[in-house]
Amino acid sequence: MFSIMCNKEYVPLHLRSYFSLLQGLYSPEEICDWAHRQGFPGLAMVDINNFYGLVRFLKAAYQRQLKPMAGVLLQQAGRPPLTAYVLNQQGYARACAILTRLFYANNPYVEPENRPAYDVLHDLVQQGWDGLALCSPHQAALEELVSAGTGGLYAELVFGAPFASLAKWARSSGLPLLAVNHGVAWDKADFRFYPLLRAIDENRLLSEVPASEGLDEKYRIAGAREMSDYFSVLPEALDNALDLFRCTDMSWFLSGSFIFPSFAGLNEEEALARLRSLCRQGVERRYGAFTAAIEERLNYEMRIIAQKGFASYFLVVNDIVRQCPRTCGRGSSAASIVSYLLGITHIDPLAYNLFFERFLNTGRKDPPDIDVDFPWDERDRIFRYVFDKYQGCSAMVANQVSFAGRSCLREPAKALGLDDEEIASLIGLRRLGQVDKVPDYLLRAAGRLRGFPHYIGLHCGGVVITPRAVSEYSHVQPSLSGFPVLAWEKDGTEDARLVKIDLLGNRSLGVLRDTLALVKKHRHRDIPWESFSPLDDKETRSMIEAGQTLGVFYVESPATRQLLKKMRSGDFESLVIASSIIRPAANVYIREFVKRLHGKAYEPLHPLIYQTLKETMGIMVYQEDVSRVAIDLAGFSVEQADQLRKIISKKDRQLTMEAFKQDFFNGASARGVSQEVCQKVWDMILSFTGYSFCKPHSASYALVSYKLAYLKRFYPLEFMASVINNQGGFYSRQTYLNELQRMGFPVLPVCIVNSAMNYAPDYSCSEKPCLRMGLFQLAEISRPFLEQLLEEREKAPFQGLMDFLQRLKPGLPVMRFLIRSGALDNLEPQMSRPVMFWFFFHHKSMEGLFFADQIEAPAFLNDYAENIKREDEFKTLGVLVTCHPLRAFSQKIMALARRKNMGPLASSRDIPRFQGKRIFLAGLIVAGKEVPTKKGDQMIFVSFEDSHSIYETVFFPQAYERFYPQLDHMGMYLLAGKVENDLGALSINVDFLFRVC
Repeated sequence: MFSIMCNKEYVPLHLRSYFSLLQGLYSPEEICDWAHRQGFPGLAMVDINNFYGLVRFLKAAYQRQLKPMAGVLLQQAGRPPLTAYVLNQQGYARACAILTRLFYANNPYVEPENRPAYDVLHDLVQQGWDGLALCSPHQAALEELVSAGTGGLYAELVFGAPFASLAKWARSSGLPLLAVNHGVAWDKADFRFYPLLRAIDENRLLSEVPASEGLDEKYRIAGAREMSDYFSVLPEALDNALDLFRCTDMSWFLSGSFIFPSFAGLNEEEALARLRSLCRQGVERRYGAFTAAIEERLNYEMRIIAQKGFASYFLVVNDIVRQCPRTCGRGSSAASIVSYLLGITHIDPLAYNLFFERFLNTGRKDPPDIDVDFPWDERDRIFRYVFDKYQGCSAMVANQVSFAGRSCLREPAKALGLDDEEIASLIGLRRLGQVDKVPDYLLRAAGRLRGFPHYIGLHCGGVVITPRAVSEYSHVQPSLSGFPVLAWEKDGTEDARLVKIDLLGNRSLGVLRDTLALVKKHRHRDIPWESFSPLDDKETRSMIEAGQTLGVFYVESPATRQLLKKMRSGDFESLVIASSIIRPAANVYIREFVKRLHGKAYEPLHPLIYQTLKETMGIMVYQEDVSRVAIDLAGFSVEQADQLRKIISKKDRQLTMEAFKQDFFNGASARGVSQEVCQKVWDMILSFTGYSFCKPHSASYALVSYKLAYLKRFYPLEFMASVINNQGGFYSRQTYLNELQRMGFPVLPVCIVNSAMNYAPDYSCSEKPCLRMGLFQLAEISRPFLEQLLEEREKAPFQGLMDFLQRLKPGLPVMRFLIRSGALDNLEPQMSRPVMFWFFFHHKSMEGLFFADQIEAPAFLNDYAENIKREDEFKTLGVLVTCHPLRAFSQKIMALARRKNMGPLASSRDIPRFQGKRIFLAGLIVAGKEVPTKKGDQMIFVSFEDSHSIYETVFFPQAYERFYPQLDHMGMYLLAGKVENDLGALSINVDFLFRVC
């Protein structure tokens, strides 16, 4: 007789999570919750060919007082699968190396013949599996492995599957037995949901998924009693499972010191000496000479860097930044004088009173975070440098892309056979809150799928460099770009003690670089990159005060331009504040700040925080203000204050807000602060919920903004050309072209005689300087053809259409596009576009004949009407520059306005005199932003433009519900509403909208 097994005597060794990418059903947290409810002492999570969920699994297990055991199911096409369990750190590194080779052997981004040959079983036989325990239910796999030894090797008996034959063979071969439950689902509904996952994964209809790909009994998650009953004839298989569990150890994984890169083989003492030397050189370059303040700050930072062992990290980042002088170091690292002296950042932390402890402090338990922006089109070169120099010891941070928003409804709908139009309609209904019109079964599927990992992408720029092979710390897989990728996203990488460096691409740095180059070429002024500082320029300041910052990075959004108009303060410090205070939960404080800025008297909340918030008039603006106020008002330690800052920004979900609130109130009360003041300060702290910015980050970006604003003010042609060539910013290309024309500069169409590949200033016109469209605007013509065109033109100018046709030999699609776009107009000014078509066709038919160049077009071929040319312009180029889009439709607009009984249409220049009154306008949508009201209803801010300016509107919930379905980017509208003045910024409260086209 066998006794019923106690849960303390059984551990589930093979629970699969949803990190098996559409072959699993539960999150690591849900699996650990289940194990905790069952009373198990621990569990093993085993996913297919990856450790993507390992960090979350370990954290979830420890939080529930469970011992975690890590495993991976190794599957390779054409070979029997086996499971590898991690016994220790050595075994983990071995498993990661195997997985890395497996990923590259299955690299989907290269042709099969170019992939490295790899066989998991052969590798294990040849190299062994020290630190791992291996098991398989397949005799063929075990027979192959037995040739290398039996230590750590088990015959796997699977719950729900027959095992007598395997058990008999294993005993004869001297292999221990291991009882395992391949647990995937515990709920019957999930058994039915699983085939839908398979359909989504394989991009086929649910009806096409065979029953064999579903879940059967052996994949049901069993309890301890069921396992005991099933393996009652072989109790040693369960005993072996418990013994294996007891001898595993993952406690080292989330503990210990940070894993920093090493630099040039230097030890920590040598790295510190090198860093001090570089900083002293930086003092001469940045300041000219040491002062007491510089010496004190540098020594303070170096002590913390030495204590934390961060010297090599700084040297590595410095080495990377030196490869490209056009950078913007940002984030909290810009508060460090060491970063500033090395040239990693460009804002003086002493001059702007930047809070270093937001970046590093003695109690900080997470690694430092240095973010460096490079011009967007130079960043790949920097990546190549990193992965070449630190080859095998570097990888990018992953982005674990999950189903969310549209995808969690779209993918099940596709699998159920709905077409694109039906799916778009359903997504639109849900977006509008009309979920009652969406089939219930689809909503249930979408709700179940939300949050499931879908695939592994790339982090926007996070790179990890390790002192030894990176595959000792995480498995690595190839990406589409060819760069190696870690298993985890940002938080998981940091939890694994790996130190991330963010190397990010920034289009505005490309704009700045290219504008300076164009200014040097066309205006003969050489503006140095590093020393260029226009912060005292009065005309730039005036332009910023007026909110005329379209195209200026970081301060061109409608909300920021409106705020600048309200502030009417365009100095650098004000720009830093404006770009930080404008966060979702801070509207009430933004209004109060603006009022105080314009003279409203106020009482500081408390003397203890008066100095801290003096610069921002008693309003908390920057992320580090949370920490500073907690220290000054409630007596928090630097470490406590930093933890509060993290939980407010939702970066550390383990911490509880209520506990911090209690500590804050208790600490402040002990210092004599009233409950009323405590609550006011706490409410202001809560306004940082979600995203917010630290002052060093905003100051770094504001410096770039100011430089760009200066260039826009004095070199608008060069500036706008660079904005467009670098693929714009917040707005469409049409919006930037319209802005330039409003500034008085004509835009010349694409011309194969004069256009370069990119947009460029044209000072050859006698009347006024112009912007010439680039050839790349001809989007449907291949880049190689355009490059060939430029090469031929460089050899000799085209002598006419015949010469062009003979040298380039364009086909009909290319020729049709060139003619209809007007790109050939200047080549043969005497020819109309229809004549060009006639000439092309007759040239093709008579090519080679001696009189082919003497053909004449018939006289009846008339040119296209102007409206046809405008339509062609928009269809071929995607923009309209021969006239403003509204002007092109002026007759239609006026007719519709009369039909809708609208009053006389005004221009946006008339808006100021309509304050408090209703106005009728025509407008082209250029931007929109949806936001929820305090009650949770949706509203939207929309920017429109006409030939005079961009103007702002708001659709409150009632108008939103009525008009939202009509709103479409670049749509043309008639609208009406009341003009309202909000602290000097005007907007229109829309009550009528009609789409023109």
